[in-house]
Amino acid sequence: MSRSIPTFALVLALLGPAGAHAAARGVTVDGDRITVGDLAPTMPRAVLDIDVAPAPAPGARTHITRAAVADALRRAGADETLADALPSRQEVKRAAESIDVEGLTAEVREAALAELPLGVSIERVTGLSATSVPPGGHRVEVVLGRLRRSTTATVHVFVGTKRWTTQQATLALTGVAKTPVLRRAMAPGTTVTDEDVHLREVAIDELPEGAITRTDQLVGKRLRTRQGGDAPLRRTAAEPLPIITRGSVVNLVAQRPGFTITRQVVAQQDGGQGQVIRVKPVDDDTRTMVVTVHGSNDVRVHALGGRR
Repeated sequence: MSRSIPTFALVLALLGPAGAHAAARGVTVDGDRITVGDLAPTMPRAVLDIDVAPAPAPGARTHITRAAVADALRRAGADETLADALPSRQEVKRAAESIDVEGLTAEVREAALAELPLGVSIERVTGLSATSVPPGGHRVEVVLGRLRRSTTATVHVFVGTKRWTTQQATLALTGVAKTPVLRRAMAPGTTVTDEDVHLREVAIDELPEGAITRTDQLVGKRLRTRQGGDAPLRRTAAEPLPIITRGSVVNLVAQRPGFTITRQVVAQQDGGQGQVIRVKPVDDDTRTMVVTVHGSNDVRVHALGGRR
């Protein structure tokens, strides 16, 4: 009496090794790139980090062929025959965190309310769609357009420092804005204190573009130009107090993956936290560099300037 062969074993026997490889399960990756180690974690340690191809978008899938892995090994100077034991084709999925419309709407509301004047609330948010981002946590930033009853907002979703997606939304606003204004006219260069400011009710549609909406955007800042009293102000009316002064020697920090360079430079302008200023290296006064103020003795590379 002949014994029956299980169906799955019979299929593999008929297809041979290539068929068995084709039945191999796909893999899931977290990063931006697909490496040899993602596809074949039992390969020699020296080749595991070799780059094969870009990963698909979060939640999406792609396929990597044995030939593509062999090409990657060859480009890296490794033995391309190591790929012979791999499946002829592997499916690769990018891990993802899904953000549904309801969840994204709640985050946009929270971020927008932090920027809106007191007394203004959000009736509804429209125009958003569900999205997928890499796992590991994300944050939402909202850039509001000119404040009106119907206000356009640009919504950025970040993972770490990388912006993954941008959407446009419309916010239906209601209420009367309680906007910080100066009690009296003040001269340029004056530092604004709590005593200089009070809240005035202003209709949303009467606020200027880029209006100062919160007291902390004005108090402790220095006026750039003369400002009248009791009128809504634009954010450009005030600037942070300088924490670096012109002529001071500060540390310039340039960071790249794997290393950090620090050198001394001379500030060519006053600069407040987060402001962009020009500096010159101590040992080369012909070279001007554009940097961002990071601390009272610390600036970071913003861009390189040319020789004067």
